Amino acid sequence: MDRRHFLAAAAANTALAVTPSAFAAETLEGKATRVAGKGVQLEWNAKSARAAIYVSTDPAAPRRAMRQVKTGVTGGQIEIPAEIAPRPYYLLAADGRETRVAERLLPLQGGRNFRDLGGYRAAGGRQVRWGKIYRSGVMSGLTNGDLDYLSKLGVKVICDLRNPRERQDEPSPLLKANVPEVVAFDYDMNASMALLATARTREQAIDVFAMAYLQFLETLTPNYTDLFARLAAGEAPLAFNCSAGKDRTGMASALILSVLGVARETVVADYALTQVYTPPSLYKAQMAQAGRVSGGGLTAEQARAFAQMPPEVLDIIMGSDPAVMRKALAQVDDRFGGPVALAKARFGLTDARIASIRGAYLA
Repeated sequence: MDRRHFLAAAAANTALAVTPSAFAAETLEGKATRVAGKGVQLEWNAKSARAAIYVSTDPAAPRRAMRQVKTGVTGGQIEIPAEIAPRPYYLLAADGRETRVAERLLPLQGGRNFRDLGGYRAAGGRQVRWGKIYRSGVMSGLTNGDLDYLSKLGVKVICDLRNPRERQDEPSPLLKANVPEVVAFDYDMNASMALLATARTREQAIDVFAMAYLQFLETLTPNYTDLFARLAAGEAPLAFNCSAGKDRTGMASALILSVLGVARETVVADYALTQVYTPPSLYKAQMAQAGRVSGGGLTAEQARAFAQMPPEVLDIIMGSDPAVMRKALAQVDDRFGGPVALAKARFGLTDARIASIRGAYLA
């Protein structure tokens, strides 16, 4: 099966909203999911309302500049013919309310968990802008077609959060191009990996994984500081990645969304999406067949050690269980006063920079 078709099927099985509160009566919410063939499934919560649908290749296009593709649609869903490129961005309008939606998972042939952070609701009902901030796993499998697709999205910078060994083992093909710029910092992850190996039960796995996430805040301080500096300077569209696109990248996403004012449960739900697109079973199968994990950031020796873990522990380590991020962020609350206070204390943000970031990436 084409990887894009597999991922489209996985995305179609996710909930329409990422949090129970996201579908408050006064807020129109929706999602767009690539379906097999040349189409996008649009879904929204105002099922009884008559909705109008507009499309543009510009994520920030005003409604008057967008093309109307359907009007008077009821039932809360419709499939729209749509090519993969140029990337379509939709505006749904119903009963005087509007929301912008796009495919969260980019339809890349060789991508791993490459998705857009746009569309999430922030304080005051504003949305994170689509097409500005992307998160991903390892990019070594990107095809020439994928690279062309990303080029047309205008991605300026890739913040590679991987350590030197990972970057050497699975180099980014983007290093061969002048654009986008690929930025990385050297560090050692052995302490965090050793911590994960101590877990023997599911509860212990959640605890040590959350502790490892707190360690990332120390180990990756230069990475996260640089990432926020680039966002504040307007160097977007921007993407950041690690190997699996769930742990170091997951903490970066949680920090960014929190700084933008996105609700905690939405932040956690975004983290949990990774195990929809790259489930633990994928990594387990790789370890069983080859004794290593492609794109998982593990050495062959580490993969063999992890393969000996109890299944319930491995599901946590190789997944993105919401309990891990909830615990990690609760510890951030206790130690630093929350993600925003942490970003100001450690990653170079100020109130003025936060206001600038929100102005640039919220609509």
